[in-house]
Amino acid sequence: MIYDWCKPQWSQLMALGSRLPHALLLAGPSGLGKREFAEALAARMLCERARGEEQACGECASCRLIAGDNHPDWITVRPEALEESPDDESADDEGDGKAKSTQIRIAQVRAVVERLGVGSHQGGYRVVLLYPAEAMNVDSANALLKSLEEPPPNTLFLLISDQPRKLLPTIRSRTRVLSFQQPPADEALAWLAQQGVRNAADALALCAGSPLHARDLAGSRDAQIQGQFVDDVARQALSSPLEVAARWDGWLKGKKKGEPGLTDLPTLVTWLQRWLADVVLLAQDCEPRVFVGRRAQLAQLAERSDVATVLRGYNELLKVRALAHHPLNARLFLEDLLMRYARLFRAAR
Repeated sequence: MIYDWCKPQWSQLMALGSRLPHALLLAGPSGLGKREFAEALAARMLCERARGEEQACGECASCRLIAGDNHPDWITVRPEALEESPDDESADDEGDGKAKSTQIRIAQVRAVVERLGVGSHQGGYRVVLLYPAEAMNVDSANALLKSLEEPPPNTLFLLISDQPRKLLPTIRSRTRVLSFQQPPADEALAWLAQQGVRNAADALALCAGSPLHARDLAGSRDAQIQGQFVDDVARQALSSPLEVAARWDGWLKGKKKGEPGLTDLPTLVTWLQRWLADVVLLAQDCEPRVFVGRRAQLAQLAERSDVATVLRGYNELLKVRALAHHPLNARLFLEDLLMRYARLFRAAR
């Protein structure tokens, strides 16, 4: 599936025709549909009928193999942790109890290199889809490097990365980078409206402009608190930080013991970081990038502080973000976090 905001990249690649590079690095923020784009491109390269800018036909013998996840010339490489369906509740009770690896290991890459040493099963292209590329450790990246330097004929490598700076420079230099950016807010909001997402502006803001994450947020537990969060940081957290801390602490707990809460601490800290970043922009007479629909509230906060103070608060959040994953006491963590936040806006300029 190719989302509307990814169609320019599709046209760009299809215009290359036979000059398509042997390795592409699809780079950009998460939640934009890069993996869906890569899968559509892989299907297009293997399809027996598609021509020009057409997507895979979905009907030929090759497309039927793809639909059944049985195409021998489509190779997917990803960490073991991504192989497991999140809906498989019994997974934790099986096996030897060891956590699945979040890295792409050298053995996986070597297996791919070995398969590429054999000719194409269907007599056409072979596609290697590898994601997330930043999950490769140094050894696995170096194992892939030789194939990128001396690619087998009729082979396309598709690497997907949300954090391309984490890749080895040698990997980046041997791929053609195809960049993806968040669509304009109006386009994203129109798409979210078509998906039936309520409070789309807040959802899009909390997800840093990534429409797919915003859609998923609307269907998650976090959707129940997104509006309250924004109202809290805009008003109540300034005068009653401890009361807000108590409410947020309640979000972290399930209704019954052992049940998951409505959200988690790292998510709340990330949302607050994005909110403060927009306050900084308005304090510098710039426009907000994330909470576009909350400009009035952001402007009021910008008037109550100054750039240096808000930047200091933002940098403090960067330092405490790591602690949010393993706090000794979540309630105390939130109280400290919100009291620090309230102090940023006490003194008028």
